[in-house]
Amino acid sequence: MCGRFYTDFDDAQYREMLAMLYLRSEREAGLLMLKNGEVFPTDQVAALDATGPRAMRWGFARFDGKGKVINARSESVLEKTMFRAPMLTQAQTAQSGRCLIPASAYFEWETREKQKIKYKLRPAKEGLFTFAGLYRSEAGSDTPVFVILTAPAAQGISFIHDRMPLILPPEQREAWLNQPDAAARLLEEGTQEIIYEPAS
Repeated sequence: MCGRFYTDFDDAQYREMLAMLYLRSEREAGLLMLKNGEVFPTDQVAALDATGPRAMRWGFARFDGKGKVINARSESVLEKTMFRAPMLTQAQTAQSGRCLIPASAYFEWETREKQKIKYKLRPAKEGLFTFAGLYRSEAGSDTPVFVILTAPAAQGISFIHDRMPLILPPEQREAWLNQPDAAARLLEEGTQEIIYEPAS
């Protein structure tokens, strides 16, 4: 499960993407209010679809209108009505599809007796990384909304939580965004090595 992640406006790669996003937003709808630092569900962040960077908000509305769905299990995403259409989109549109969510780290909590211990996690390779996500447009939302796909946790971090975000390395990103058949195969890929440290 992923319920919090971290973005860093000081990261050079992230700043480059933000510059492209702000140029696009000025042509379309003015400046964007994006969350920096620790990101919570319903926050607005920079994301990538096949057309480039765009602002998106975290969380699909539930069918009953009560709360948000923030994650989708990669093992069942093709079976669930809520996720199947964006997953299988042939050509990316403004309405729905697959996306990438850039981050510098994510957070998870280990439950130890009655205590919850917060950890900061990221791939062992330094630098900006991307979660696999799905997005769609919703009535009443000023931007598209997204969910983050999850997978079984890598062995070294399963003591913290049994799930983790599906993190795509750079060489898989284009296939995720533009090739539905290849994207479906990526759901079964193994997890990367993840490092962790206690978070304040």
